[in-house]
Amino acid sequence: MKKIIFLSGTKGGTGKTTLALNASVLLSYLWREATHYPVVYVDLTPNVGTAALILLGDVLASWGRPSLSDYVAGRLAEPLRAFYIRRWNTEKGAFQIVFTFMTQDAPLSRRQLEYVFSVVENRLRPRLLVVDTPPLASDSPVAGLVDYVVPVVTPDVTAIEATRRYQDAVGGARLKPVLNMYIPSYPISVLHSAPWEKVVENAFGEPPHVVPYDKLVQAVRQALEVEVLKLKPAESPAVKAIVEYARYLSTRVG
Repeated sequence: MKKIIFLSGTKGGTGKTTLALNASVLLSYLWREATHYPVVYVDLTPNVGTAALILLGDVLASWGRPSLSDYVAGRLAEPLRAFYIRRWNTEKGAFQIVFTFMTQDAPLSRRQLEYVFSVVENRLRPRLLVVDTPPLASDSPVAGLVDYVVPVVTPDVTAIEATRRYQDAVGGARLKPVLNMYIPSYPISVLHSAPWEKVVENAFGEPPHVVPYDKLVQAVRQALEVEVLKLKPAESPAVKAIVEYARYLSTRVG
């Protein structure tokens, strides 16, 4: 089992959850015949993150359900009781994601997270575990526990710098960075007097994968739907770019 985190350092609003969730759904579909539980999604955002709400399918669905917060607080002895399955049916067959979430801002320790990862690997045997976190603190329990890091930035100097500083602290092999919500009509960073793509390349040592800004993606997200299941690549340049990045991930981490 490989472990991957989509990282924006201390910066919120970069769209890393959108990328992480959509890539997870696509990889679950691509790997649906390879293993029963292709992807496990761990949403560590306190008070139920966006990804968990979308996978639950209802803003009220988390009420009364065991969550990873219950395991952290000692109310669950078996962490897998805090995991759930979201399943989709397609013309080419069914596929599913296993996921968990936090309902409270519980003090999750590194040892607890290591144990959760170990149980997932030994019991569920997924190909990939995706970690979705809120903006990181310097003492994040995720540090040192992932195999791969995807830096996700927007055309914003602070987003690029915050992500660059935290990628080494988290550890893991860096994958191609993502320049998200890019607006082609504003290609230049005034501060750097250079194209945003070049600014990101200078920060991370590799040209970024560009995901353009798309109002349709925002609309689907407001409806609590997974964008790649509602929008076709032909109608959404952002979805097309996300599909391309998921294919890249399948060759690197699969």
